[in-house]
Amino acid sequence: MANYINPGKLSLSEDFFKLAVLEEVQHYISNTHVIREWRHYISEEINEATENEKECRSFDLLCEVVRTLLLGRKVTRENLQKAFAEHSHFILDKIQEQIDQDFPFDVYMSPNEGTVNAAKEEGALVSSMDFQFHLVRNIVTQPKNFTPAQEASDVYQAEIKDSKGNIQGLARVNMARDLDLPFTDEEQEYWDKLRSAFHAMDELTADIFDIICFLFLFAPKDEDGYLNFHSNDALKLRSNVIDSDKSLEVRERDRFNIMSRVKALSNIWISLKEGEVIEADENDLRESKKYKYRDWQRMFEVGRVRAAYDENDKFLGIYACQIKPTSLLTSFLNENRRLGVIDLTALEFHPIRHRAEKRLTRYLSVQWFIRLSKNSLLRPFSVRTLVQEMDFGKRLRGPDIYDRFVKALDELKRKGIVKEWSFLEEIDFSLMGKKGWIPHFFSLKVSVIPSAEMIERNRKKISILQNKQEDGNSAINLMLESFNEARVISVREQENSMHEMKEDFTIMNESSQLLTDNADEPLPEVILAHITEDELTAEMVIRERERRGLSLAKAAAEMGIGYNTLKRFENKETKRRNKKNDTKITDWLNKSIEQYSR
Repeated sequence: MANYINPGKLSLSEDFFKLAVLEEVQHYISNTHVIREWRHYISEEINEATENEKECRSFDLLCEVVRTLLLGRKVTRENLQKAFAEHSHFILDKIQEQIDQDFPFDVYMSPNEGTVNAAKEEGALVSSMDFQFHLVRNIVTQPKNFTPAQEASDVYQAEIKDSKGNIQGLARVNMARDLDLPFTDEEQEYWDKLRSAFHAMDELTADIFDIICFLFLFAPKDEDGYLNFHSNDALKLRSNVIDSDKSLEVRERDRFNIMSRVKALSNIWISLKEGEVIEADENDLRESKKYKYRDWQRMFEVGRVRAAYDENDKFLGIYACQIKPTSLLTSFLNENRRLGVIDLTALEFHPIRHRAEKRLTRYLSVQWFIRLSKNSLLRPFSVRTLVQEMDFGKRLRGPDIYDRFVKALDELKRKGIVKEWSFLEEIDFSLMGKKGWIPHFFSLKVSVIPSAEMIERNRKKISILQNKQEDGNSAINLMLESFNEARVISVREQENSMHEMKEDFTIMNESSQLLTDNADEPLPEVILAHITEDELTAEMVIRERERRGLSLAKAAAEMGIGYNTLKRFENKETKRRNKKNDTKITDWLNKSIEQYSR
């Protein structure tokens, strides 16, 4: 019987070396335009007999850097993958300047295309789940809360309050103070025409806030920490277009609205509360409480702006800009253990027609994350709190508030964000339209249970961040399994079934506690029986790979198959199953379970 040869250990020829470098670097560079140009360059080099006249210095430099890292080692696919895994930051730092020279910024294209496409595929954004962060985001949707400050007529200020009315910080808009940027005359005129902060503070502004913070986490940034935000990023993430090759129908007015929100965000200053300071009056020795606040900071800093011109050199508008969150926000975003997932539907909801659904989705995302970590997922919500978060405004009367409240939760269930919801007390409808209806309705409790997809997306988020933090993948997997096994309780049965429901969620709650109390302690795993190729499923491979904390690239290398092959298999995109690949995956799965479950 012939000995098995691992393809990952075979020496690579020059052409195969370049192809392998291209395949591996795709895991570390999200700019699909650069990857596409590199692929075309290599294809011409390999397929043409004559010398390729087109130079691509950035890719040649990439190959030189990788060869340097492989000195003294055999040039194999396995060693190449290790070089990228261990030195990716060094490699990218070495080639970034040359990439910028080879591919100057194209104002019509976003450099964040790969990151945006990944978010569309995942159906979610990663963001901070810290409640103060949520309150800061909320304040950008509430211009009516701002009133003139005492010290200046052009300064407006608002208190940042939680649902109980406690002050958590202050927000300020300076109408006279604007960015000091090197604008051209046309850019300055366009910037001045963008809406003022007050006219551009709404739910769309909160969407742009979330998008910029998400891109800050995953998109490329320059040496000063700026990312190149493009209006296309927001247009694509807020649309229902999933196909990355499908073009967006864009109006210049859409770009104008997006850049108006960017301008508004750059002109909002925040001071968060640090704590209470007890002060005593020397005359009567009575103590009084005052709040200690941090220094005022902008939410975001804007660098250069990028303008677009048509073929006749006519100015079209500002399409993109350099932007970065200040330390006020990065202090939340850099806290990896507080990062969670917001369903992308929150962005796709219309900012006016579905304002309540948009706000509720954000709030529930934060609350579910907090409650999972505190082992209190089943704790009911107050109707009063949810109504305050949805912020219906004063125009809705008692019966209308009830109808809109129910409609919003039903819509979240229809969209797959909520698994089940119900009132936990009997509603006295005889009071509807009467004086006591609002106090009665606001006193009710409601159970809102997240869908299994929401938990799954949080698990995927942890997979994305696996190179940044120690995660609890096993705990999340157990949590997901127990959640899927939990009995679905109808609205009519909910009141009489809370005890049984708690029993269904016992395993999940115990698993959730492991995230905070025993994050570094390995969880027991069930050792599966020998798996055959006919029994092999994508879910089995995903579970085992994530149990061991392996990336797709590392797992594929262990199996002896290509990264894209494994990715297609896990995503169930393989049109025809390959028996040889199935055998390799099955052998890896059985061996991994046997070896690493002991």
